[in-house]
Amino acid sequence: MVVDNLYYDRSAGISSAFDFPDGLLHRALLNIYAKGFHPASEIEVTLFNEIWATMDKALIGAFGNMGPSDPDAEFFKELQLNNAVFSAFKVHRAQNDMARLLLGTDGNLKPFEQWSKEAMPIADHQCRTWLRTEYDTAVLRAQQAADWRQFEREKDVLPNLKWMPSTSVTPGQDHKRYWGTVLPVDDRFWNEHRPGDRWNCKCTLSSTDEPPTSVPTGPADAKDGPQKGLENNPGKDARLFSDKHPYRTETHAGARKAVDRLLKRLKEMIKEMPDHLAPEEKTAIARNNLEIEKALESTKGKPMTVEDADKQSANPNYVPEYILDPKGDYMDKTGNRYSLNPEYKASEHKRFSINCQTCAPAYVLRLRGFNVSAKGRTPDTKMEYLSRQHSFEAWRNIDGTPCKPALTADWMNAKGYKQMSAKRYEEYFMETCMEPGVYILTIGWKNGGGHATILQRFDDGSLNYIEPQVYDNRIGAKRSIDELCKNGAIKPIATRGILRVDNKLFNSDFLDIFEK
Repeated sequence: MVVDNLYYDRSAGISSAFDFPDGLLHRALLNIYAKGFHPASEIEVTLFNEIWATMDKALIGAFGNMGPSDPDAEFFKELQLNNAVFSAFKVHRAQNDMARLLLGTDGNLKPFEQWSKEAMPIADHQCRTWLRTEYDTAVLRAQQAADWRQFEREKDVLPNLKWMPSTSVTPGQDHKRYWGTVLPVDDRFWNEHRPGDRWNCKCTLSSTDEPPTSVPTGPADAKDGPQKGLENNPGKDARLFSDKHPYRTETHAGARKAVDRLLKRLKEMIKEMPDHLAPEEKTAIARNNLEIEKALESTKGKPMTVEDADKQSANPNYVPEYILDPKGDYMDKTGNRYSLNPEYKASEHKRFSINCQTCAPAYVLRLRGFNVSAKGRTPDTKMEYLSRQHSFEAWRNIDGTPCKPALTADWMNAKGYKQMSAKRYEEYFMETCMEPGVYILTIGWKNGGGHATILQRFDDGSLNYIEPQVYDNRIGAKRSIDELCKNGAIKPIATRGILRVDNKLFNSDFLDIFEK
């Protein structure tokens, strides 16, 4: 196989926790087997997302969470996109190696069970054995990239670099003659030899003001040169793996075009995201967008404005039971009169007035650019499940873990409050929704029942209530939070709370709550 010799025995002694979920691998195989998938011109999204996310984990470990003012913020973005390039070429290679096994000797498509069994050795190598080696090397090289950036910033104080011995229990001999070498940061020696140019090399560099040493001499040996894929300095070109890696040099037909097309799409999505999202949040959301596009079989459009995302578009099948009528027989608490809506049919329309748990996420995905709308609440469905105090389960953190909302009861306990009031709800909203972004709120009402809706903090500092279930033309999309504060339950149940979701991933298990 394409990198067997290159990676041979390179994972010995590596202790990083790593696995590729069986469910994701099975889903990817189903996608490759599907009639509409074109392995030469497409990149299988499930494999790509998981492998790219794995490579990006190496960056987080080395650079930490990046703020927009961090000196390495732009460099970090380049690293992430280059990880995407590497992952895309890897997946294109894997999917085509597996797709070559789809047809039998008679020219007919093999049954899925037979083909998946025959393709599994390739999938297992690519997504487990080889990916483990790639990840472990990425961890080391990401740290070396972070170190190099620091060396460059501090070379006026610590002008030299020292090659430190390997920390491996059984270090190789190929770098041993360089241990202890001290040379200036800008010495061309580091362009040809440095820690990290061997797979899973555990040598490091250390900045120092020790005087330079001589360059090690000895007979030239081809084995001393960098291995394929590791010829570059990731601290200079923002690539954990070079363009000479076999995934790049031994490609199947169509690889370059397929990768370029995918990268163009990713860059477009990342560029249109708001600046208050961190780089790692943007890339994770871009991956999530690809997953959603695949599941919905539709392409995300440009991000929508608040009005376009709301304005009854998140819940277009809603029909009010009562309509404003100055001569109507019904009156609300504010003195407005209503009459029964002759177009309202309870059997058809009621479910669209009790589907708030679906309208709120529909609004959030519409803000991203997905033209989705809420289905009506139906018994024994995921819509019904979310309505039973499970609204926050539709979202995941960018690392895939469950989200933890800011529960109203926990906030009350921290404040020493026994019950809520309009003033305290305002305090709760303001404190919990401090950062610009979109928040899902679940709130109980004074007179019983509850609701899932949206709070949104805008860049100008304003905090508004957005009601995607029922749009009010008299008010517009941005409503006052006073409506919520005045009507909130005095003693909310333990599961009510607030969760910021514009920086989260939508759980694709719940995509069937939407009309598409």
